[in-house]
Amino acid sequence: MFFGRNFSFFLIFITLCTWGVSTAAPLKLHDENRVLSAPQTLYLEKLAKELEQKAGFSLSVVLLDDSRNKRDFSPDSNEVLLYTAFVQQLHQVKIGKNLDSVLPKNTLEKLQQEFLFPEYKSARYDKGTLLLAYHLSNELVKSKGKTLTIAPPEFEAESSLNAAGWAFIAIIFLSVFYALYKRGRRSCSFSASKRFHYGRFG
Repeated sequence: MFFGRNFSFFLIFITLCTWGVSTAAPLKLHDENRVLSAPQTLYLEKLAKELEQKAGFSLSVVLLDDSRNKRDFSPDSNEVLLYTAFVQQLHQVKIGKNLDSVLPKNTLEKLQQEFLFPEYKSARYDKGTLLLAYHLSNELVKSKGKTLTIAPPEFEAESSLNAAGWAFIAIIFLSVFYALYKRGRRSCSFSASKRFHYGRFG
């Protein structure tokens, strides 16, 4: 009797749970070393959601420390998978069979050369991953005659970091110069006093 009265509420609860899962961002992320920050992960989730809504494709990102003794990560038919194993220095874009005509090999190589490899060579793994994910998604959405509304990922300007570094070096240099200058002044004063002393009592 109790179950009969509450069965409708039970059905509503299950429906809401299922709806929540189905409307979640279709991003599959496996980040072993936590290369991506929380805001960057959120950005990828928004990107993946828009990609699925506008093009019907899903996005996955796998960042492994070491691929040995790990399960094989393969994309689904409508999936683009960014795969990296840092120890092996392996960086790949794996695509499902339904994306072969949309993302030909030369396009994949061009996007990696332009956006991923330069950043990875400088150990900016988060930047390279996000840039490549964005431009791959942009290509897929364009293939459907649509455009992404989400903006490209933003990063701190490197020039400001360089300026801060140069300012720090300048402060250190001036401190050392001032210390040497004071030491030189004391040395000169000591020499002058010695000459005066011997002149007086010589």
